[in-house]
Amino acid sequence: MTRLQMDDIALVRKLITDAQHDPIAGDARVALCRALVSAFREAGSLLCVGGFLIGSDRVEGRSPFRFGSDSTVGLAMVAQIAGELVGGTVQLLESANSYAACALLRQVVEVEYLAWAFAEDEAEAAAWLRATREDRQRFWQPRHLRDRSKGKFRAADYGRHCEIGGHPSPEARVLLLDHNEQLPTAWWWLELATHGLSTWEYVLEGAVRMGYSEAVRSVASRHDIAKMADSWRELDRLAFIARQAISGRPAADA
Repeated sequence: MTRLQMDDIALVRKLITDAQHDPIAGDARVALCRALVSAFREAGSLLCVGGFLIGSDRVEGRSPFRFGSDSTVGLAMVAQIAGELVGGTVQLLESANSYAACALLRQVVEVEYLAWAFAEDEAEAAAWLRATREDRQRFWQPRHLRDRSKGKFRAADYGRHCEIGGHPSPEARVLLLDHNEQLPTAWWWLELATHGLSTWEYVLEGAVRMGYSEAVRSVASRHDIAKMADSWRELDRLAFIARQAISGRPAADA
């Protein structure tokens, strides 16, 4: 959950309900999320081809997959996964299936962690790509990445995603029809815009680090990501809530 205690959600419920009926802010939220789907997919494909062809890993025998650059392909995969997750979440929210949408949102948060790690150090992307299942369990679970972030990502945020839309739980009341606690879908569009845009910005940082600045910035420009992000932040009152939100309950050890 985006740094907001669900126990205190009644304090902002009216704002959320009002935002549900604000067509201008709603359009800005949805437009950004849809644009991110296309941008992630295009950037992922571009990076995948570049990582296969360009780089010294294959020549120097470092890549078990014979890629030119395992780091670039690792970043490409994160972008591609983000595109599929954000795209699936958009489809589910548009069909009013908030529970399934939030299950995917939890995955978006995990991809956000990975994109951050790769943006910080391209060697991390290569290490992740080459990791065995045992390596991933020891070093690449969400809690490991949170620890490495030194407080950038809060355990409570991810824990609330697990409680509400991850593991089956009574906390899912806020997602299900016929429950008084159900939150408007505007809130979940906000979550998707917030985490999706953050993930995109990390992918862009990673692409710059790996030498694909011009190519990926061109993708962003073609899909008007910066313009749509600015418009969303300016028009959406819920975006302010997301920026001001605080941590929730202790997280699950995931």
